[in-house]
Amino acid sequence: MKLKVNVGLVAGNSDDWERVQAKDWTRQPKIPDWKMVQDAFSNARLAEGLGYDGVWAAEHFGTPYGMSPNPLQALAYFAGATEHINLGTMLVIVPWWNPIRLAHQIAFLDIMSNGRYTTIGLGRGVAKSEFDSLGVPREESTQRLVETLDILELAFTQERFSYDGEIFKIPEMSLRPKPKSTDLFDRLYGGSATGPTLELISRRGLKPLLIGNKPLAEAAKDVQKVNTIRAEMGFEPCQPRNLMFTYCAPTRDAAKAAVEWLDRANIDVMNAYGLNDPSNFQGVKGYETYANRLGNATANVSPEELRRRLTGNDGAGEKKAMPAYDQSNFLIGTPDQLIERIGEAQKASSFTEITLITPFGNMPYDKARASIELFGKEVLPTVQQINADLHEAALPQAEVAA
Repeated sequence: MKLKVNVGLVAGNSDDWERVQAKDWTRQPKIPDWKMVQDAFSNARLAEGLGYDGVWAAEHFGTPYGMSPNPLQALAYFAGATEHINLGTMLVIVPWWNPIRLAHQIAFLDIMSNGRYTTIGLGRGVAKSEFDSLGVPREESTQRLVETLDILELAFTQERFSYDGEIFKIPEMSLRPKPKSTDLFDRLYGGSATGPTLELISRRGLKPLLIGNKPLAEAAKDVQKVNTIRAEMGFEPCQPRNLMFTYCAPTRDAAKAAVEWLDRANIDVMNAYGLNDPSNFQGVKGYETYANRLGNATANVSPEELRRRLTGNDGAGEKKAMPAYDQSNFLIGTPDQLIERIGEAQKASSFTEITLITPFGNMPYDKARASIELFGKEVLPTVQQINADLHEAALPQAEVAA
């Protein structure tokens, strides 16, 4: 099996956070949201022509972060606009969906894409603002995830099914239209930032989707943990798929521009998720790790520290990228540097696919476009020949010990 590389559909309006946090609704964003979204679609449309393997979409709404309120809708567009590339979600946030609507939309996208929705990435969600705006209690997120996985498995494997859960009550029914593919439940991947969610999805048979919030060495330990649990459950070892922040630059000097964009990316995720304030999670069942600041929940540094780093006031007057997104998750550099880094990263965590997150932070879309094009021309042909092997470090602990 050869390594696959996908383009992430990324529509963020990072420079609008100052206005939003000031609650100055008399002003409009410097760049309108529709322009950011259209630019994101324009860049992702490059994927098939340049030889990439797929396009993936995320789910975020209500703030300048992400701005992709329905990833399945976005991928339906690419199902019609492309002929060969695969599609993936990074992630569908399960608690925000009615499970029957979700099952039908997955099945419908499977039909529209002729079976090309190959990575059905699912997650539990974090941001208080997104949960609150939908009227979904965050303390129900784990139970909603558990019950939705039950229902998806029934819908994708049974002719008729019903369900009687704590939250969802489903009378006997059928999934119609039925999907073209018969293995949709096997295509489920779970994204997680905390140990309990990782264990939950592993016991259900979901494969890991590494979302860039941990050092690769630590993420590799998560893959081994997943495979150890899978062995206990009687499942075969699996391999993850990864998201990686990417800027492919023509020179090493040009790559230095990414420092500012990475700083902004960390501020974006802190603002969107409220990670700078543990009180956003205190007393909320299922989010104890966030409240205790123990998880690698991306950017766990104070607002003062973020401002200090953004101004370059580190005592030496030198501006440095913030460490919240570990550098092992970055693909930043020249084509030769990225080829080497991808090979090393695959050996570290045994991934079979990577999805390039470009742009990130306040990277201009013309820079992101140039990065996608340069990577496609000078990096992609080489890395698509890398063997996506399952390495010993990802095997169950008992097998490694033996």
